[in-house]
Amino acid sequence: MDSGELQNTLKRLCKIMWEANISSPITYVTQISYLLFLKMLEEMDAEQKEAGNGNYKSLFRKFKVGNREITFEPLRWSVLTSDPDNERMLRTLRDTIPQFAEHPLLSQGAKAIFENASVVIPNGAALRRAVDVISPISFMAEDADVKGDLFEILSSDLGSQKKAAQFRTPRHLIRVITEMVDPKIGETICDPACGTGGFLIAAYEHILLTNTSPEFVRETIGPYGLPVRRGIGDKLKRKQWDSLQSDAIHGFESDPDIMRMAAMNAVLHQFDHSPMVRRDSICGSEDKWDEVQFDVILENPPFSGARSDAKHSLRIEKGDKYVLFLAHAMRSLRPGGRAGIIFPNGLMFGDSGSHIEVKRRLLKEFDLQAVVTLPKGMFEPYTPNPTCFFIFQKTGKPTKNVWFYRLQGDGSTLSKARKFGPQYRNDFPDLLTKWPKRKTEEGRSWLVPAKLIEEKNFNMTLSGLGLVAPEKVEHPEPEEILESVTAKEERIFDLIREMQELLMEGNGNGKV
Repeated sequence: MDSGELQNTLKRLCKIMWEANISSPITYVTQISYLLFLKMLEEMDAEQKEAGNGNYKSLFRKFKVGNREITFEPLRWSVLTSDPDNERMLRTLRDTIPQFAEHPLLSQGAKAIFENASVVIPNGAALRRAVDVISPISFMAEDADVKGDLFEILSSDLGSQKKAAQFRTPRHLIRVITEMVDPKIGETICDPACGTGGFLIAAYEHILLTNTSPEFVRETIGPYGLPVRRGIGDKLKRKQWDSLQSDAIHGFESDPDIMRMAAMNAVLHQFDHSPMVRRDSICGSEDKWDEVQFDVILENPPFSGARSDAKHSLRIEKGDKYVLFLAHAMRSLRPGGRAGIIFPNGLMFGDSGSHIEVKRRLLKEFDLQAVVTLPKGMFEPYTPNPTCFFIFQKTGKPTKNVWFYRLQGDGSTLSKARKFGPQYRNDFPDLLTKWPKRKTEEGRSWLVPAKLIEEKNFNMTLSGLGLVAPEKVEHPEPEEILESVTAKEERIFDLIREMQELLMEGNGNGKV
């Protein structure tokens, strides 16, 4: 199954959900995910049985859970979907699927998928149509990259969930930031606002790639037509593999449905024994994770909204969410730890008390190594807001110089209808080339003394630091605005008259 076939299959499933009046992306992605994973579970069970290593225990037998005995046989895909009664099949699914959250043989990530699971498919006919699309697929026969791409394509629909600023982070941007931060085997990695797990996947794959012999490195085309280099981690020792898959990766997310998506990605990319925890990283009561520090933090925190109930350990009482997440990263890095975080440009010029405090602390207690400004359209079609990302390290010493880079193209149209190709400007290769030695270039990259930033009241915008001229905004003259409004009104009246004429012709009697 290639990328095109994957996309067509998922389009069919999404269409089935839409026609069943399940129109919310987060809802229909969740429902499809349940079904896909049930199919995969039966295939995994069959594969373990065929291995014949003497350790096989069926996932679908009876288990004693606490004081209860639960049988999972009704959820075996072939059993569930062989029921000729569509409505009974739907009832079975609704009644039994939450029990997988208690399955004693499933990993932490797999259990998280089914925690508080709720099937909202409205009728058996819609369920039958969906299972008929999924049943012919043999997931275990597919390459691991293909399975991962399948869910990447599916979870991309979550980008339209604009509440809580749940914008999908461009995967090519994630890979660049991850490469610059360079997480290594033996380090712990955390995304405290992990969404569907994009940064976690990138960190995992980066570690595999950097521990792969050249002959085993392959370049594939990802689900959106972009080249991706992948490795198999053949240089890793057994203990390193165990650590990478169980205690290196940490994902936190407060939204239960989004957390479900992250757990699914963890399973498909084989780090599902890692901690994937539903929690609020920045607000509310402190918990045990607030005492844990990490070697690497990678994240794209929510852009919108402010909170006044920040955790005391952040040393910031209230502020915009992204400001609080920066405070969280500074608190949660180990000495020597590194972070790569995406922010709205508001962090660079923000002058509220909380903005100034986190930037002052960042320059006094950390080495702010890079500020990369991103072009408008980087997050299209979800938001036109301009963005940037910071890379810093916990040194306990003040920053001396900050390397600034202005990225003006990412290899795409930077429009709502994103198209990628070699004909579009792409500054990412130049960024990665200049990054190791912080090379400067007139109009593109600069090395700025931290003292200058402090003198500018912590304004980190390129124009505020005098690196580029302020952008001129050309406003039309008032007469031009009035002419435009008048022309549009006339066009509206013309359309109304055309509709009235069509209605009169349709009635045949001249009455509207």
